Amino acid sequence: MTTVPAPPSGAVTPTDPTPSATANSIKQVGKATAMMIGFVLLSRVLGVVRDIVLAQFGQNEITTIYRGAFRVPDMLYLLVAGGAIAPVFVPVFAEYWHNDRKPEAWKVFSAVTTITAVVALLLVILMEIFAVPFTRLIFPAFSDAGVQKTAYLSRILLPAQWCFFVGGLLMGVLNARKRFLIPAIGPVVYNVGIIAGGLIGVRWYHDRPETGIALMAGGAVVGAVCGNFLLPAWELWRSGGEFHVDFDFRHPGVRKIGRLMLPAILGLSLSQLTFWITQSFLGDDWRISALGNAYNLTQAPIGVFAQASAIVLFPTIAMLAAQENWGQFREEVSQGIRRILFLTVPASVLMAVLAEPLIALIFANKRFGPDAVHAAATALWCYSAATFAWSAQAVLARGFYSIQDTKTPVIITTSMVFLFTGLCFAFRAIFYSFGMGQFDYLALALAASVVATINMVIFLFTLQKKVGGLNLGGIVSSAVRVTISATAGGAVAYFLMMALNRLSHEGRLMNAVILLVAGGVGILVYALSCYLLRVPELRSVREMFRRKKTV
Repeated sequence: MTTVPAPPSGAVTPTDPTPSATANSIKQVGKATAMMIGFVLLSRVLGVVRDIVLAQFGQNEITTIYRGAFRVPDMLYLLVAGGAIAPVFVPVFAEYWHNDRKPEAWKVFSAVTTITAVVALLLVILMEIFAVPFTRLIFPAFSDAGVQKTAYLSRILLPAQWCFFVGGLLMGVLNARKRFLIPAIGPVVYNVGIIAGGLIGVRWYHDRPETGIALMAGGAVVGAVCGNFLLPAWELWRSGGEFHVDFDFRHPGVRKIGRLMLPAILGLSLSQLTFWITQSFLGDDWRISALGNAYNLTQAPIGVFAQASAIVLFPTIAMLAAQENWGQFREEVSQGIRRILFLTVPASVLMAVLAEPLIALIFANKRFGPDAVHAAATALWCYSAATFAWSAQAVLARGFYSIQDTKTPVIITTSMVFLFTGLCFAFRAIFYSFGMGQFDYLALALAASVVATINMVIFLFTLQKKVGGLNLGGIVSSAVRVTISATAGGAVAYFLMMALNRLSHEGRLMNAVILLVAGGVGILVYALSCYLLRVPELRSVREMFRRKKTV
């Protein structure tokens, strides 16, 4: 992709955003983002409820096997469907759609969907047959019994992947046409299915946890069919979408997607190696489950703020790139990054500070005791340190895909995988040298956070160079002030937590009080600090969600 030149200093070009255009864009994006954040928040809340239901089985080899069972089907989805096709499909579809070539856009959609559906079916069948060797490849430290049990659950889950394959494209085309409601509801329905299956399993098979956990996997399949395929298919039909079976892989649009997808698949497959590398060090005991509980909690702010914003921003910047409106493109991406950092840097700090009461409040039960709480809380501290970095990457990655550049992320991601591997060995060696071998799983979480932060910085500098500038000075200035404010809020929250802990160390009520008081005051201090330091995003985020008054 050729670097987009920046306009000469002081020049005004037709593509430069005017203040009124920027304000209108912020309000339009804000309305859609607010709706998305609401549904993503609901989905994340249900995700926490899902993990609470899973915690009823404890934090042990059974829950580790359940989490591991998702790795084979999730790997298939991330590598080929949602992880590769959707990001490269949306800009190409948008290019046809916004250049008054709608019949061509629907033809490309039909051909890509048809080919994807057939390939998905074949891959699901293949992985059903070879579930055991795939599981053994991903979990080399698992016992034979653990591999067999994990493969059994993976076979239950695999049929749902067809829905994720095709559903990813259906949701992508709906988002490209700025129809965000049904794609936002899909994950909610998916989580409801898992929760329902888990509750049935816990209630009816509490004395047979392996059967109960299988019902929870079955609930995931029902949720995927209803939420990720049937709902978006109905919305596409209802909104006048066009689809017909089409195997025209020679169409220029289809071939373009194919060319863009190859490096995207490679880049995303390399990123998935981080999961394999982490799991290769750990057996089928409690450690993977502890990491999973912590990691899922860090996904709440990432999903609520970053993914919701990025989903709404993606079709906009893809359209601007198709129109070669680079001035507005740069403004949208820069504002998106700054808003994400404003929202997620304090989330990183507060989740790290309040990790122990947060884990205890959500997961503690008869089978999830103090040791399990402490193990998951320390993992949460390590993962949450990079919540802001994972969040910013959600916007930055879409910046590359919107200009149809999938090669650059591959190069960056490849180097990060090698760095992650080296850090895993190095950090574990350091832990063992200090007699902390029992905490080796924390070394893997720390390595992931360090690499995520480095990856974000490289993405940022590379993208701003490629598109001719992203107001990097403004991003850095805002990030520094946000970090200072978040540190102040985190420090106040920490001292309040310690003071409240002196009153009592036990009980859900006390943990809830600590989170409410310490977390709430920490957020207020953060907001006040941002106001005193004149962080512009404090106002822009407020304006983004403010409804326009009617006269």
